[in-house]
This record gives sequence, structure tokens and C-alpha cells, in this order.
Amino acid sequence: MKKLFFLFAFLTPFALLAQKSVVGVTGGITMANQYGTKSGALIKDDQKIGYALGLVMETPIAKSNFSFQPGIFYSQKGRIENVSFKEQRHWSLRYAELQANVLYNHKCSKGGTFFAGGGPTLAADLPSFVETHLLDTDPVSAHQNEFVASGSRSVSFGTLAASDFKGPDWGVNMTIGYRTKAGWSIGYNYVIGLRNIIPVVAGDDATRNHFMGLRISYWVKNK
Repeated sequence: MKKLFFLFAFLTPFALLAQKSVVGVTGGITMANQYGTKSGALIKDDQKIGYALGLVMETPIAKSNFSFQPGIFYSQKGRIENVSFKEQRHWSLRYAELQANVLYNHKCSKGGTFFAGGGPTLAADLPSFVETHLLDTDPVSAHQNEFVASGSRSVSFGTLAASDFKGPDWGVNMTIGYRTKAGWSIGYNYVIGLRNIIPVVAGDDATRNHFMGLRISYWVKNK
């Protein structure tokens, strides 16, 4: 929780100093994966579906079409690791993520606004877990096989060999979307992780978080 409070404290001065700003709440789905190499081989695993919730603020930059949009989010990342043809590991990684975007805004004739931009991200790791899924029947049987949960444990963040991943994480966010005159907006964003989160790197191995999200937001003018 201390990490989450720190990120809120970092964001507060922007809200206090902002003029003609709008604040909003946002949420949506995420589709996450991890990319890189493990033991010299490319990671080819499946996407992990989750969700993101957050608070955002947007402030015009001078008298231009640009604006500054910081936000703090509860974001779910990770991947579905295909350990073997009959075993999967569902890595459900949770982060408190700070995004600081600079947007270009194009106003439309009906009062709406298209926007696009991006900026850096910083994510503090939160309690996370990994769940093992096994096939519920004999892999060579004629019956339909399904992966079912068989156990879970907490994810360890750190720099020791026994740790699962390093924390915190950082990267770059890109976003595009549309805001209506009524204050609703829909946007797509893609976060590219830049930090190698393998605790102890061997050779050229690397693992980085990537995730895309589809979010709906509601904005209220700052009075």
C-alpha cells in the first residue's frame, strides 16, 4: 500500500496546480503478454485477459491543441505460460501504474474530440499470484480435454534467484481515442515494457511486460 500512496502523492500537485482541468474515472479490459527470450528461445505464450481501473486528470498546455494527462491505474498484466502440452501457468501480475501522457487533440464539428499521444509509465508491483492449470483427462484420450486449476501461490518480486520477477516495472504508453461533448470517452492504449524483469539474467535472456487495453472514461470539469 505504501507504493500506491507514493504514486498518489506524486500525482496530487498536478491536480492542485491545474487550471481549466478535467478529472475522470476510467476502466476497461486488458490483454497482456510477456515477450523476450527464455533459455535462448523466444517466449511464445498466450495472452492473459484482465482489467484496469483508474483516476485521470487532463490539463491544457498553454493555448494549443496539446494537453497533459497524468493518471494512476490498478492494472493487471502477466501471461499464460505453456509449460508443456498438458500444463499451463497463469501469471496474474498486479500493478499500481502511473502514466504521464502528452496528447494532441483535434476538435470535431459536433463537439467531440479525437486524441492521440503517449508518455512514460512507472508501475509498482502489488500482491500477485500464479495459478497452475492441468488437463482434466488423459491427453491421449478421445474425450475433450480442458485445462482446470490445480493450485496457486503468491508471486515473488525481487532480485534474488528464487524470485519470479523484478519489481517495479516501467515503460512507454501509447494511446488513441475519442471524447464526446457529454464527457464520455473511449480509448485504446498499448504499454510497452522497457525493463527486463528477469531477477537474475543469464546470457541474453529477457522478459518484458506488454499489454493493450480498451477503456471507457467519464470526465468532470474541475470547478
